Amino acid sequence: MAQQTLPQLLLRKAENEGNKIAFRQKDLGIWNEWTWKDYYEAVETFALGLQKQFAIEKSEKVGIIGDNRPHWIVSELAIQSLGAIPFGIYQDTTSSQLIHYIRSSKVKTLIVEDQEQVDKVLEVIDTIPNVEQIIYYNPKGLRNYTHNKLHFFDDIQAIGQKEVARHPQLIQDKISQSVPTDLAFIAFTSGTTGISKAAQFTHANLIQTALSIDEVDAVHEKDDYLSFLSLAWICEQVMAVGLSLTKGLTINFPEEPSTILNDLREIGPHIIQAPPRTYENILARFHVRISDTTPLKSKVYSIFEPLIEMNAGIKLSNRSVSSSFKAFYTVGDYLMFSAIRDHLGLSRVKRAYVTGGVLNSDALGFFQGMGVNVKQTYGSVESTGYISVQRDGEVDGETSGKPLPSTSVTLAENGELQVEGPQVFAGYLGEEKPEVVSTGDYGEIMENGDLKIIDRLEDFIRLETGTEVSSSQMEAEMKKSPYIQDAIVFGHQRSFLTAMVHINRSSVGRWAEKNQITYKSFYDLVTAEEVVQLIREEVGNIVKNLPEEIQVKRFVILPEELDVAEGELTPTQKVIRSRIAEKYEEYLNALYRAPGSIALNDTETGNLKENAVQIISLEISQGVA
Repeated sequence: MAQQTLPQLLLRKAENEGNKIAFRQKDLGIWNEWTWKDYYEAVETFALGLQKQFAIEKSEKVGIIGDNRPHWIVSELAIQSLGAIPFGIYQDTTSSQLIHYIRSSKVKTLIVEDQEQVDKVLEVIDTIPNVEQIIYYNPKGLRNYTHNKLHFFDDIQAIGQKEVARHPQLIQDKISQSVPTDLAFIAFTSGTTGISKAAQFTHANLIQTALSIDEVDAVHEKDDYLSFLSLAWICEQVMAVGLSLTKGLTINFPEEPSTILNDLREIGPHIIQAPPRTYENILARFHVRISDTTPLKSKVYSIFEPLIEMNAGIKLSNRSVSSSFKAFYTVGDYLMFSAIRDHLGLSRVKRAYVTGGVLNSDALGFFQGMGVNVKQTYGSVESTGYISVQRDGEVDGETSGKPLPSTSVTLAENGELQVEGPQVFAGYLGEEKPEVVSTGDYGEIMENGDLKIIDRLEDFIRLETGTEVSSSQMEAEMKKSPYIQDAIVFGHQRSFLTAMVHINRSSVGRWAEKNQITYKSFYDLVTAEEVVQLIREEVGNIVKNLPEEIQVKRFVILPEELDVAEGELTPTQKVIRSRIAEKYEEYLNALYRAPGSIALNDTETGNLKENAVQIISLEISQGVA
């Protein structure tokens, strides 16, 4: 299997298991099923339509933009079947980013989802003359568009159907010519540390990484997976394409991004993956719901809550379970925990991977204690998304598990983790394939082989005192509060640590409503004195348990929500620290002056706003507060 390509695996699936379900797509409230035969035939007709209409050549790059849909997967496999290379573009990519991606990849053909993406491309079409055709697959709102570069997906397939009738073996012949070392996909890096770079992956990268995950956690063809993270992200490629084609994992596509939680409950997948933010949001919403529930339900939960904490302690320390505790937990599970898992859509989950970051130990403990097998992973774009995975029975809150099979991880002299193995990517666009991936992460290799990720090398903070602090670990501590969405910690070459806090709008909003605090905008919410006091208490309660020298002394609550479109977050929801420091430079400077407030101009009127963003001092250390 590792000696095949993705289209070859699809062809084999269609021939041997043609009537089995490959994926489902929810549309207008109904889950529509695609068999492997449907999947292959859609790929075949679209591929031959592309070749006939646009003469797509081997090694040509073709861009895809859109939400997770069968059309994306069909387009990707069709492009690969022709020997061309699909490259994924995040659906919330800005126009300026789009220009960078298209120019750097020299793409001539773009496949997009709908009117939103068509408008985004047409807005900058004069600056990307290399784009010769734009193919869209959702025609809603596009009937009156007459641009000569626009083409409808179904029309291309109709051309392909005629080609299949004339040349029934043509696409199979082309598929047979592909080899595992051919390039299969291009994904752009997140850009947290600079301009995004185009990373290249072979069929072997995707297939062998998928097989390595299966070797750790066996995947069965009847397992369901909910695909809601962008298919432009390499981790989603490994699951929705790699594990689907190698192990028959059934892929389920939600109706819309806004319906993901409802669709999660309907499907009840066996496997999910998500960044820490997703799990933290689920936990925050759960805590808010518990606080809003009836006194009786709240009382019942408070009775059984200690069982969650005790079970978390057992799971995260890998201790054996006494028969008496098992009996008590079984009662709690029957009366409450199973219903909570079902409500969250996690009742059938065999494993829930944390990808793209580290989940704080409190959140990890909650899910493990509730009976949901949430597991840390570690990886990077350049390692095809995965380097290590926690093994069942070895989950803890400190490490990210052991390396995948056939993967070697070593430490450089400066503590940087370096990786060798089949998942090492094929190099950045225009560059040679590296033998080793230097991750840029500072870490440790524990005695049992587990990897402990401490921080990005460049994000280590060295205070004036010489004390070294991991900014990401401090931020993870602060995000244990259900009211804090993000925290950005500063202090390099300063005398103490400060932070900028981005509140969780949903949780804080619910808290404000419950406490009869009125507000009209996000700014009104974050500047309300009661909210300021709430966040002050939350941060204070967290940092008071930390060593004095690494406590955050002052912080500010950001007056606006962080946004991908503003360059403040990556498409995978990671904070871009440099952009925050640049945009809020005035705040950063004020954090190291005497506590007070910062007056802001109203963007609509140009006048000073009535309220001002406060510099909040925790008054922990004399001479600082």
